[in-house]
Amino acid sequence: MKLITASLLLALLTGCATSAVTIDKAKPAPAERVLIGNTDSADAKITIIRDSGFMGGGCYVDVYVNDALAAKLDTAEKVTFNVRSGELILGSQPSGSALCSGASIRHFETSISQGQHKLYRVMTDQNGNQQIISGGIAPN
Repeated sequence: MKLITASLLLALLTGCATSAVTIDKAKPAPAERVLIGNTDSADAKITIIRDSGFMGGGCYVDVYVNDALAAKLDTAEKVTFNVRSGELILGSQPSGSALCSGASIRHFETSISQGQHKLYRVMTDQNGNQQIISGGIAPN
């Protein structure tokens, strides 16, 4: 009986990875968890959206823009920054205590052109590894 219960629990957990959230469905992160302002010489925009789902759902994710802690996102939340065009280094790391701590920052290098608005996802795979990936160009 214990083996069946353990197998069922394992099957449920491995089937649950995060799911993408569209920009219109994501909730804006509360102002107290947005930690940097917009760049004065900004000529482009990025929006970072955290996936929904069970994996990592009990932890905030620290989001970094060019090595600066920019925001703490909960599941299905988004944050938008006005940035300078050119090369960007985005990063993500689970934050909090216990199971939420200890992982290193995972970096994602990207570039953005003047006038662009790009989307990025913070996703967590079935092994609990989370990272930022490209989400494409934002709709007008």
